[in-house]
Amino acid sequence: ITSEDVYDAPSFEEIADDILSFVDNYPIIAHNVTFDLSFLEHHVAKVKGDSVRKSKNQIHYQFFGNYKIDTVLLARTFLPYLNSYSLSSLINYFQLELENAHRALPDAEAAGKLFLELLKIALRTKFQDINKILTILAPTNAFIKPFFENLAIVLSSGRVEIPSGITREEFTLTSSHYNIIGAGEGKASPTLEVNPIDPDEVAGFFEEGGELSREFGLYEVRKSQVIMAHAIAEAFNNSQFLVVEAGTGTGKSLAYLVPAIKWALKNYGPYGRVIISTNTKNLQEQLFFKDLPVLHSILKEPFKAVLLKGKANYLCLDKWTTIMSDMESRLTERERENILPLYFWVQNTKTGDISENNAFRVERNYGLWSKFIAENNYCPGKSCKYYDKCYLMRARNNAKDAHIVLVNHSLLFSDLATEHAILSDYVNVIFDEAHNIEKTATEYLGISINIWEFREFLNKLYVRERIETGLLIQLKRRIQKGTLKRSHLDSLNRQIDDLIELITASWRTVQYFFKELTSLLRERTPEASEVQYASKHRYTEDDRLMEALDASYSELNIYLQRLQSALHDIYEYLNELPEEKFEYQRQITQEINSQLLQIEALKNNLEFLLIAGWENYVFWYELPSRMDSDDTRLYAAPLEVGPILSEKLYSKLHTAIFTSATLAVNRDFHYFIQRVGLNHVPPERLEKLLLPSPFNYPEQVLLAIPTFIPEPGHPDYGPKVKELFREFARELPRGTLALFTSYSMLNNVYQAVRDEFEAEGILLLGQGIDGSRHTLITRFKNEETSFLLGTDSFWEGVDVPGKAMEVVLITRLPFDVPSDPVIQARTEMIKKRGGNPFMEYAIPEAVLRFRQGFGRLIRNQSDYGAVIILDTRVTKKFYGSIFLQSLPVEPRLFSSKDEFWSALKNWFL
Repeated sequence: ITSEDVYDAPSFEEIADDILSFVDNYPIIAHNVTFDLSFLEHHVAKVKGDSVRKSKNQIHYQFFGNYKIDTVLLARTFLPYLNSYSLSSLINYFQLELENAHRALPDAEAAGKLFLELLKIALRTKFQDINKILTILAPTNAFIKPFFENLAIVLSSGRVEIPSGITREEFTLTSSHYNIIGAGEGKASPTLEVNPIDPDEVAGFFEEGGELSREFGLYEVRKSQVIMAHAIAEAFNNSQFLVVEAGTGTGKSLAYLVPAIKWALKNYGPYGRVIISTNTKNLQEQLFFKDLPVLHSILKEPFKAVLLKGKANYLCLDKWTTIMSDMESRLTERERENILPLYFWVQNTKTGDISENNAFRVERNYGLWSKFIAENNYCPGKSCKYYDKCYLMRARNNAKDAHIVLVNHSLLFSDLATEHAILSDYVNVIFDEAHNIEKTATEYLGISINIWEFREFLNKLYVRERIETGLLIQLKRRIQKGTLKRSHLDSLNRQIDDLIELITASWRTVQYFFKELTSLLRERTPEASEVQYASKHRYTEDDRLMEALDASYSELNIYLQRLQSALHDIYEYLNELPEEKFEYQRQITQEINSQLLQIEALKNNLEFLLIAGWENYVFWYELPSRMDSDDTRLYAAPLEVGPILSEKLYSKLHTAIFTSATLAVNRDFHYFIQRVGLNHVPPERLEKLLLPSPFNYPEQVLLAIPTFIPEPGHPDYGPKVKELFREFARELPRGTLALFTSYSMLNNVYQAVRDEFEAEGILLLGQGIDGSRHTLITRFKNEETSFLLGTDSFWEGVDVPGKAMEVVLITRLPFDVPSDPVIQARTEMIKKRGGNPFMEYAIPEAVLRFRQGFGRLIRNQSDYGAVIILDTRVTKKFYGSIFLQSLPVEPRLFSSKDEFWSALKNWFL
């Protein structure tokens, strides 16, 4: 929509009364109804000289108080497995027509058609399920509640003709919603000795006439893939650590999966099981839902593979039943509204893995989800009535006798931190996306604390909003209905009441402590008040945080100890009861025990972070961007992960494979080997392999450097970059990914060029501006000439082949921020050892990230396009050649705009 399109349109003031008259008292159906109505409410109120009334961020509708139905919420409730809940995605799912998407009238008509389809599903839902949803929503003022009330009336009448069409049950489960491949096929007797596999046989799988070529008619042998598979088979046989860089298009996944499966089959038992660890969810899903099923159908000998997640991903049925039976005690009104996308999912899931439920957004509702997650501290083991159905136990037990266990780096390093409590013992591991090992290990072997962790802990025990909820309220209500002696009941009630008072006082003490912490650190960091974002700052033992906060910390610690003691007394009493005296006694007792362990962890972590005395750790704090916020966070992370990985992981392994498209700097693995601790592995056990990509980069990629752009740091750099972006909208409207190294520059460019892109009819998408990462990439893929501005995570893991992405713009060389606490500490450590941190650390890190950014463009042999580097330091600085030599194509330099645009246009002819 351009300015010209609405040139003759009436102003809102002219049509406000017409809109109100048109809407009248009819029900309002919309896709994300609160967004549309809050917009209308605001503008009508403005016309009427009134203001929008809010409380707790909720609008009190003065002009649009009608009965509302939100098609997003209905879709999230009835169809929890969909990948997306955008209007266009749902229209596609129901195979409805939508022309001129994102225009007002077509979108409104589409929302109406979508509602009718969702209504059909609702009418085919069992009455008892609708009744249960009404029970969930009973005490709330949720605007969707009248829909379910009317639906229940219609269904109970028995007079409605149930429409034909899709049912919720027909939709719910697809083959992708399981976490085991080849269930029951990992039950062979363990082998007692190491049995080598034939590397030539493994390589033959990929060669002409091998199983792959027989399975796929158009199969093309890739030499690098054959070499890689052969080398991995040798590594298994010889108990080696193999580092393999294999360029995009090699087929790395199959190259390590085939020898891993063959090894596991021949060595079933302690030496056979292979852990495969990835960094991204995308690769994990590709391996489990695409590559492994293909191999399961091709390989003659069946194998078992399991997808395993961290325990916080799994639903605990015991907790679900306990809490849903006592909703009035355990769920706030807001939580009751937010729980709807879980209701039907819980009935149908085969895995209990929340990541398959795209309707329930864990990141927004973690406090709610944490009430239902599986926890070791809570689990009663085989005495639980749900033990045979337990999703976590089932996944872990299946993983123990599987040939292949697929995890992510986060889980693997969390397992290291808990002494293999999750994965049990293993001796073979394959790291894909291995360039992320140091970063992920640093995060998951570290410690952090913030005010919200305390609040979540306290809220699980007790919270008072409009009603009282929490574990202690559930306990109070259950013991009232139980068979405890009156004297014991009165005593326990007094203990609970005292503890509730203590929780309320403890929360005030927590708030006071974080207020004092924030005030102290702002005073010590005056420059932080000048930035618009959360800022990180290092601190050490010499800063004496514990002493500076002595009064507030001592008070907090006293309250936490009193809380712990009071909670422990209740736990001891309940745990020593000779028999069940009230319903859910065991579950409540176990949950109290879990909370006792949680408070101990909070106390220990806070003390560790305030003392900051560990030499091999770096400590820092993060101040909130808002001056009125006390959300200051404390962090600690290992300075070097290599020695930790060597001691806790490598020393116990038979074989380890490390692979990625970007591990080498100047064709050398020295940097990677040092950073992840492979220098501690005996040299005779360490092998390296550098394999080229099968792509013809000189024919597929124009690497352009416009030298007329000033260097970053020059006053004209920013304006010239913005000017060039505007010209892209006119001169080269093709799918473009622009990579930035900071949000501030990304935002500046976005705001500066938005109008030009809109005028040219080009979709401009900005990270942190136009939606989540998933939403941005989906929209980017679907609109060929769109322009996506991204930073940080967009430098890797973005896989958009074809015309949707024909240009990659690298605005600056991706050096780490020198002031980042971890970077700063590691830089100082290298200096102390007499090294050159810029050449030994900053350059290699930036080169690997630079190669990742370049690699976004060519994803298959038919891809074609241009990578444009807007940082002329690659041609002017002494280190620039290291970056350029790391790429598989020679650059072309352009000293004038005319020459630059002419070459680009000719390249795409």
